[in-house]
Amino acid sequence: MEPQQTRRGRRGFPPFRARGDRLESREEPDLEPPVERLQPWSLVALAQGAYYVLLGAWPLVHRRSFAKATGPEAERWLTKGVGACWLHVGIHLICAGLRRGRPRRDERGLALRTAATIAAFDFHAARRRRISRISLADGLLQLGFIALWGAAAIAERRSLRRPPVAAHA
Repeated sequence: MEPQQTRRGRRGFPPFRARGDRLESREEPDLEPPVERLQPWSLVALAQGAYYVLLGAWPLVHRRSFAKATGPEAERWLTKGVGACWLHVGIHLICAGLRRGRPRRDERGLALRTAATIAAFDFHAARRRRISRISLADGLLQLGFIALWGAAAIAERRSLRRPPVAAHA
């Protein structure tokens, strides 16, 4: 093996390196990770997840203030169960948003179906005046999340149609 290394070295190729050898370069290595912008999908998932975590944890942490804000019917044990479900969905969406890629189809479906279900319940309860007007505002916010997911999908489709940017233009 020794003669091959010297022949390669004579022809202008560097000698073979052992596994433990470090590469030497004239420049200092860049130790900083590249900064990546979050995709629109990830931003929507993070926003919706954070909202669900906050509202889901509220009845679990302080039930009286939650009941004061949403109405007397909110003091039931069911409120804690719904809050725990919101908390779980919110954590899942935050994890999906922090992955830095586009959330998977099942995660987007979870976000859309959860928002639509909560909006339907909020509008139904607000129409019957069973709970306060806060539920009406929450229903509108859920529709906003649905619209943001739609806008992110449209933005992604448009970006896929654009021609690639030339590297040496």
